[in-house]
Amino acid sequence: MNQQEFRELSAGHALRALTSDEERAFAAALAEHPEWQRIVDEDLAAASGLGRSIPEIPPPAALRDQILGAITGVPQLDPEPGDAVDEDPAPALDEIEAEGSATQRQASRAWRIGAFALAASVVLLTTVMFGPRIIESFAPQDPAVVALQQVEDAPDADSSTLDLPGGGSATLHWSDSAGQAVLVADGMAPAEAGTDFELWLVRGQEAISVGLMQPDDEEQGIFATDTFVAGDTLAITVEQAGGSPSGAPTSDPILAIATA
Repeated sequence: MNQQEFRELSAGHALRALTSDEERAFAAALAEHPEWQRIVDEDLAAASGLGRSIPEIPPPAALRDQILGAITGVPQLDPEPGDAVDEDPAPALDEIEAEGSATQRQASRAWRIGAFALAASVVLLTTVMFGPRIIESFAPQDPAVVALQQVEDAPDADSSTLDLPGGGSATLHWSDSAGQAVLVADGMAPAEAGTDFELWLVRGQEAISVGLMQPDDEEQGIFATDTFVAGDTLAITVEQAGGSPSGAPTSDPILAIATA
């Protein structure tokens, strides 16, 4: 068996499209040429990639009933009394049918292997060209980013931007109808060692802690809260690491954005 013939068997093996005889021939060829294991690994990886690239879509619940109903509705025809039944088909006919079945199996296997090769090429090309974007589309999104999109899509979306002390700016996006507010900081330097930025919703005379925010390595920060109420002011204070132990601000805010 040459390498090209083995490649065809390997593709069929990856698709589980080989007959018992072909599987035995495949195993024997691989035992004789262990260096061809690389071909098998590549085909198995491609087949696995094909499976992962197609999202699982559950069939409609009524589909099984429709199929069974269609099968039951097919009329069953009994042979007419005068019809002759050949009890002993000619051997030549058996041979023709066997040859035809073998030819059909080979053609079917060749078609599936060809389709596999084409699909694997498409998966490889798609991964090379669009892989990062495809992976990103399936990756879990940051809840704050999702909240920001929801706020921006709201019919009453609003925003306000203020400069940050020490450089940079912060924009508060909010929606009264959505009950959400998202703070996006750009160019915000990290808090000093032993401290954290704590965010508050100031509602009348009350300051409600909504969490801590720490800019990333690129001095970007995003924070969302779903406890926002129309008219709240969002403020940031510098507190000890872990936040204010008393549950109330211990310093003057470095930023306060009103929404009223």
